[in-house]
Amino acid sequence: MANSWHRILVCPTCKSTLDENSGGWRCGSCEVQYPMVGEMPCMINWAVLSPQVRAEMAGQDRHFAGLPDKAVFKPALHPLYQQVRLRRRLADLVKALGDGLAANTTVHVACCGSGYEAEALVQAGYQVSASDLSRQALCAFHKRAIIKGYEVPYLQADVSQLPFPESSLDVAVSVEGLHHTADPVAALAELVRIARRRVAIIEPYTGPLFRLLAALGLAHRLEYSHIKPTRLSAQMLRDVATTQGVIPRQRRLYLDLPPGGLMDRLGNWRPSAYLLTTFTSLAQVILCPIGVGNKVLWVVDIAEN
Repeated sequence: MANSWHRILVCPTCKSTLDENSGGWRCGSCEVQYPMVGEMPCMINWAVLSPQVRAEMAGQDRHFAGLPDKAVFKPALHPLYQQVRLRRRLADLVKALGDGLAANTTVHVACCGSGYEAEALVQAGYQVSASDLSRQALCAFHKRAIIKGYEVPYLQADVSQLPFPESSLDVAVSVEGLHHTADPVAALAELVRIARRRVAIIEPYTGPLFRLLAALGLAHRLEYSHIKPTRLSAQMLRDVATTQGVIPRQRRLYLDLPPGGLMDRLGNWRPSAYLLTTFTSLAQVILCPIGVGNKVLWVVDIAEN
């Protein structure tokens, strides 16, 4: 496991420098010990975790521990019609990041899950590191990296309290992870804090479409971890841009049919999967330019002081 980036770790709670020891790292200010678990730093201060974060961690661990092996190879876990859309959004993310950045740019993927996004960024030539709250997710991440033949340093951390100094990495990325947090706006601000060049996210987006789907019972109000998610809105993104001093580079809406039940069965049958993909693509072309969508790609540049 490559570990040169471990030199920049700070205490996730108070952001003080850490003293490395045989068991991991210790904060000289708040005296918290952050252990190494195998080759993985566990950068979580258990004493300050809220009940909601603990519940989310437990739910994520159950989810990833119970998934079949194919989940390691996302998007194969998803219905066929969703696989196409996942790949397209990821291609848009990589393209948006690549504008003006060198191939060896350092990129941290928070809420990395089983590593689908990190793998794509490695293939694009970036120097990638990753973190996730769930240890089971990181086990899947490690398995994927071994099977696919690449190496990415990773650690266990809460995206709302990342163990990196301010402006210590070129780019911070999170894909469908912030809505799992108690406060996605604060988590997004944390990504802005650690990045010196750019931040990019893909997140569920609230608005008229989501409210309609939810009212019809076609959109999940609870995540698989049984936490009610907070989806980002246009106003939230504007507020973050203003308060954090970032410059919007791209805001792009997407339209996705909600997963579950009938949609999953139809989406795995090739004829109906083709029809669903065609329908959502056409609807996206019509609706997203007027602000109707339920997923958002948001990319910002960090303003220079």
